[in-house]
Amino acid sequence: MKLFGIRFTPFALCLAAAVASVGGTARAADPIKIGAPFIFSGPGAFTGESSKMALDMLAEETNAAGGIGGRSIQFVYYDTEGKPDVAVRVINRLVKSDQVHAVLGPIASWEVAAVKQVLETSGTPTLLLASARAFVDPPSKCIFKLPTDDKIVVARLYEYLRAAALLRVAVVSGQDGYGDGGQRELQAQAKANGLEIVFDEKFSMEDTDLAPLLNKIKRTNAQVVVNWSSSRAPIILTNAYRQVGLTLPLVHGPGALSEAVLKGTAANGEGMLSAGPKFEAAEELPVTDPQKAPLLRFREAYKKKNNKDANQFGGGAYDAFQILKAALLKSGTDPAKLCAAIAETRNYVGVGGVYNYSDSDHAGLTKEAVVIYRVDGGKWKLAR
Repeated sequence: MKLFGIRFTPFALCLAAAVASVGGTARAADPIKIGAPFIFSGPGAFTGESSKMALDMLAEETNAAGGIGGRSIQFVYYDTEGKPDVAVRVINRLVKSDQVHAVLGPIASWEVAAVKQVLETSGTPTLLLASARAFVDPPSKCIFKLPTDDKIVVARLYEYLRAAALLRVAVVSGQDGYGDGGQRELQAQAKANGLEIVFDEKFSMEDTDLAPLLNKIKRTNAQVVVNWSSSRAPIILTNAYRQVGLTLPLVHGPGALSEAVLKGTAANGEGMLSAGPKFEAAEELPVTDPQKAPLLRFREAYKKKNNKDANQFGGGAYDAFQILKAALLKSGTDPAKLCAAIAETRNYVGVGGVYNYSDSDHAGLTKEAVVIYRVDGGKWKLAR
């Protein structure tokens, strides 16, 4: 069903969960409303579905514990369809009509690029589930983000390439906000790391024949290819990569770290690399890693509740809620106070990393939250 041009899925209206504000002036029965603009349809639907499942699980747990201060949380879910124009309508509805106290999302970088100004103007406390560093650098007072971003992922990736003596890099990236962010960081950090970009071109997510693009790389002296794209694009590129006979190491950005990419590439994906959060490597992490226990707890609880494996997108929603919940306990729902409380988050050890926000850093993570993966036997495993 569509209303005001916004698609509502059967589960995308409202969910009563329990959590609350301390120090607010609202009646005890008034809920704290949190907007959740996720992708529930199209190729990216798995990101929204897993994020919602994580939030539903947390809502049930909080309800069972009696809530906080007697106020419940009401998640207001809308389907952005992965489309910037729909995301704009959704965000406007959340901040103007629904008058939510905070927003968790959007998920896709190309959606955030379209809605950031609306969120900034409204002053709504926002925890983005998109990865591009540019959305919080320079920081906006009330906009924060959760995922490992292109800046720290590229820093970790370049450490790995330098150690492997893979110094001449061919870059391909998607024509969207996610691809732009990765491509920009790959260029910006190359020289300082002793690497040279010998090829740099973009492609559209609608492109189905990438052979001409990949054949150009054959005519360069590149030692490694880095692809920064998301959704179906890593699958299409990887399969084309093998078909044209490229044998150079293939590295993807964190957008490729999913079961869907492994299934879509099958044997073609063997040996490909990626840099990203530790989510897929939870079991392989040393016991000394502070993220190991939180990661395993979340994955176990999610699997028990939903009878399916969690992914990094659900983990991002989980961390966002926990950070917001702690800030609500501290500040109540006053927007300015809530934004200040989020900025005071220190040493939150979550699924995505160890978060330390400040007035000058609304990304919260360092490259210590990033690891290098290699596909081995159809699974993402730590590269050795």
